[in-house]
Amino acid sequence: MKTLNFKGADGNALTGVDYGGAGKPPVLLIHGGAAHARWWDFVAPALVNSHHVIALDQRGHGDSEWTREWGYGTRHYVADLNAVISAWGLGAPILVGHSMGGHNVMCYAGLYSEALRGMVVIDSPPSYPDHAVAMLRELAEKPARRFDSQAEAIAGFRTIPSDTVATREVLDHVAEHSFRLASDGKWEYKSDRRTMMREPMKAWDGLARIKCPALFLKAETSVLKDGLAERMVAAMPHGRLEVVPSSHHHVLLDNPVGLARALRIFLHELE
Repeated sequence: MKTLNFKGADGNALTGVDYGGAGKPPVLLIHGGAAHARWWDFVAPALVNSHHVIALDQRGHGDSEWTREWGYGTRHYVADLNAVISAWGLGAPILVGHSMGGHNVMCYAGLYSEALRGMVVIDSPPSYPDHAVAMLRELAEKPARRFDSQAEAIAGFRTIPSDTVATREVLDHVAEHSFRLASDGKWEYKSDRRTMMREPMKAWDGLARIKCPALFLKAETSVLKDGLAERMVAAMPHGRLEVVPSSHHHVLLDNPVGLARALRIFLHELE
């Protein structure tokens, strides 16, 4: 595993994690909101036998650069994906995204599906209702929690939404990579609080233009309304739906083995 460096659409510095498999067809993993690339640590290693697997820290998340002025709308994330994929020289990837990352992936694919070998979306909405945008903005305006030690920060780590059946080992590992030591000796979240201020695009508008093979993976206990995932998949020319068992919204933490199995089957079909 090694760290990669990319440039985003504004010349902003983005980081990534290379899990291995160089020379094989590329897979690019995109985390959700307030998360980071290392959320994929329990899934990505299961894919490297057949693919070159890379996870990206989206702008303002993980070790990627924060924007000087607010710049965390869907259009900004999509522009970064276009910049990374256009310049990386690895060829057309299979693009995989969870939650907000899956929303960004759908919006990207609606514009640039010819640049993809395939697309996987994990429990992601096609749009965000006004009340959800308002709730996230309210969270963003609250001061971030800070901690006296890394151990205290790890113990205080929580997912949003909070429903999860992830093991303590998985949660502690993700938390270990979620904080940094500040100059005053406190431990603080790596993610820019302003990333929760969303200006979402409507992925619905581009679903019919996604020409590449597309897999929608829904959590067994999903945050999506009943029937919504089915309608989304029906709108895609080459879409299909599967459910990952024993999982709430944070599928890659709750059931990484089941998620990896579903991804391997789809990747095998593409190759």
